[in-house]
Amino acid sequence: MTIPIFIGRWTPRILFSLRERPYRHGDLRRQLGSISQRMMTRTLRNLELAGLIARRETKSKTVAVEYSLTNVGKTIIAPLRGMCRWAKRYGRLVSAHVYAPVEINGIG
Repeated sequence: MTIPIFIGRWTPRILFSLRERPYRHGDLRRQLGSISQRMMTRTLRNLELAGLIARRETKSKTVAVEYSLTNVGKTIIAPLRGMCRWAKRYGRLVSAHVYAPVEINGIG
């Protein structure tokens, strides 16, 4: 069974980034690099709705938002590590077949 939340480029990266400690929104975005603000917000909301991350507002001089893995979110880290190992081992092989030209009825 495929869970739709795991389809996409940023979900695994965000989850893996949060594995060691919570991050404030801006720090997490810098950690990820080229993610747009819109995509970051959308992905964080979806992960929060799925129960994989928690959003916490801290009020000091300014309002800061911090994200962390929930207990359920922490359980996905081991499978993500397994997927990374698999991708390192077989990624080039699979990519070569996925992006190879396909011949259909002698055309291609």
